[in-house]
Amino acid sequence: MKPREKKIYLRETTDISLLEEKSEYSFTNILPLRHINIIDRDIYFNRIYENQKKGKIQLQKMLDEVKKVTFSKDELIHWFYKVKDDAVNEAHHIMIRHEASFGGDDSDIDFERIGLLTGIYEEAEKFISIMIAIEPIDKNSPHYSILDELEQIDKEFIESNNIPGFYNVQSHPKYKLRKFQVKNLHEDWYSELDKYKDSEHISEEFGNIERLLDRYHSDFTWSMYKIKPRGEIKSYLEFHYNSFKKDKYLFVNHIEFRILPQLENFTRTDHKLYEKLIYEWINEKREKLNNEEKDFLLNSITSVCLTFLDNVFEYKKAQSENKYNIILRDFLKHRINNRKWSIKDQSMGGTTDPKVESNTSGIAFRDLIIENEDGNHLSAIECLRIKSIPKDESSDTIIKEHLVKIFRNEPIGISPLFVISYCETKSFEDTWNKYLNYITQIDFGQYQHLSLETEIGIEEYSNLKVAKMNHYRSLKNIEVYHLFINMNP
Repeated sequence: MKPREKKIYLRETTDISLLEEKSEYSFTNILPLRHINIIDRDIYFNRIYENQKKGKIQLQKMLDEVKKVTFSKDELIHWFYKVKDDAVNEAHHIMIRHEASFGGDDSDIDFERIGLLTGIYEEAEKFISIMIAIEPIDKNSPHYSILDELEQIDKEFIESNNIPGFYNVQSHPKYKLRKFQVKNLHEDWYSELDKYKDSEHISEEFGNIERLLDRYHSDFTWSMYKIKPRGEIKSYLEFHYNSFKKDKYLFVNHIEFRILPQLENFTRTDHKLYEKLIYEWINEKREKLNNEEKDFLLNSITSVCLTFLDNVFEYKKAQSENKYNIILRDFLKHRINNRKWSIKDQSMGGTTDPKVESNTSGIAFRDLIIENEDGNHLSAIECLRIKSIPKDESSDTIIKEHLVKIFRNEPIGISPLFVISYCETKSFEDTWNKYLNYITQIDFGQYQHLSLETEIGIEEYSNLKVAKMNHYRSLKNIEVYHLFINMNP
């Protein structure tokens, strides 16, 4: 099955107005900064301005031709980005040729062509902004629990008078600012309060210390935007990550769900470049397990499923799917104990009554969480009973919602994850094949599947099936293993 294409733009545009009117006599600089001072008023109005307007018209004509051969929004936005890159590169080459002439004055520079290229660039960026705004604004919304947790940590920072909060900040305004440190804003803040405290024109929020915390967020984001070369952004994030005194995953969530959207206000249509780079750093921090540990976890869960199968007829007498989960949990607890890992039950309401289970196709309301010695989540296991497979996605809600739930319950984005199904049908092989076909039909929303692998390098068993599905989440591949236990061997 062909995997779904990745979205190109995954960002919110609430802070960008498409209605903002720009001055007729505006000029977007696409030249290296060292050359911008050579464009004076005469050069702009006599050699650039009219050609800038011609460039916008030319882009429209080019777009008419491109629409004849493009078939998707993704293809079109790729084309707009390519046009922008080409305009910038050609303008740079014009200046390089001028510098290589040794002695040619500014009148030799082809400002007419630069004006045309600038107009093309501006018009392409306008269309990109429009197309981005068409995207749903909630596609990348974080789980509410993440925002609650971050807002709670903000409150703790304020109450403890640790206003810089997440960042390594210059200790005193007169001390030399170390590389990657954020400027100390306290002195400016108190000076401003003192300056305006007697003014009649202040709001009820005047002096609210939360605004100082917001200033640090903005200053941190602005400092990151200015970093050149951009590859050092990872070092910048690492510097503040290492200085953060609380649980590190809080800092990573803060960067992804609060700083990255704010950064878009500075980066605009170049945001994808920054987004990819920052997600590389985020994914490095969230990679809790190395390859050996991932193999150990997969083999351990496979092993306890086989142990469960040894006495499956005895366990079936319980007629409670939650009790199956407890048995697997206890087996796995012994298996992973030597790694100093632990496993806990995430039940919201204790043991589910068998009558309730029968009304919900036996779906359990609990999952299992695996943690390391520091209490950080390493993986999660979702369990369910399978009595039949729906013909298609539209005729089912329970299984689909259960499979999507494993992402919703793990907002950190850990990998791998596991789904264990207790198959209670009479035809195990046939149900397994239907299950594989069914899960490839499911629309996982922002957690779309990329591929399904049935040959994953582990031994095959008659009454236990294992497959791996790869999902796309925040520019990262999430592995979800599906284990199918035959309850009627």
